[in-house]
Amino acid sequence: MNYLIIDIGNTNTDFIIFNRKNNKHFGKLLIDTNKITKNISKINNYIKKYKPITALTSSVVPKSFEVLKSILNRKKINLTEIKNKNVKIPLNVKLKNPNEVGSDRIANSVAAFKLFKTNSIVIDFGTATTFDVIVKNNYLGGMITPGINLSLNVLKYATAKLPLIKLKKTSKYIGKNTVSAMNNGMFWGYIGLIKELVRVINKETRNKFTIIFTGGLAHIFFKSVTHPKKIIDHDITLKGIIEILKLNYENIK
Repeated sequence: MNYLIIDIGNTNTDFIIFNRKNNKHFGKLLIDTNKITKNISKINNYIKKYKPITALTSSVVPKSFEVLKSILNRKKINLTEIKNKNVKIPLNVKLKNPNEVGSDRIANSVAAFKLFKTNSIVIDFGTATTFDVIVKNNYLGGMITPGINLSLNVLKYATAKLPLIKLKKTSKYIGKNTVSAMNNGMFWGYIGLIKELVRVINKETRNKFTIIFTGGLAHIFFKSVTHPKKIIDHDITLKGIIEILKLNYENIK
């Protein structure tokens, strides 16, 4: 029995299949979120191959969710969002308005709690760089900062002469030309940001944490950020959706 698991992000949409019988996921498909309608045939072929009975998603792009829901409805596959009122999650969301939290951040936090079973700070290097704090089975909240690629785009398009660069890991601090100055400033600036935010989270909560790195640029920072306990997992959002699915087989038809 196959279920379709989808992570609709601002940049990319990830598809994966979860089989309830053998408890395994497989068949990952990646599509540009802005080009879902141009990839309908690819999505249809994917569905034809794996024959999922229903679908569960984390979505931070309402318009793309509706487009994808329509595509799947034509295949008689219902698409449910994890923040749907009928969907249970295994976390206490300790916020005044829990609906404000992005679905991807909820999914990440559920995966951290269910899979790693430790107090966690999940750092997701996406369009925005987000920090989410999980203590026991409680989601305490987090922080949102501009994403790395977003920041690099702003530097290019808001200035007259700065180029668009691709961030690289570096051991140097002082740049010797424009490109290296931008790269080194962004790389070490974000490492400083990560270390300081982790420090103040520790101080405010009086807890120690495992840091979980995820998102497109997580691998660039993982080894350069020193921390006693750290994990890198690029599929944590999809795994979080799967963990939510396991609690909701009867609620997701």
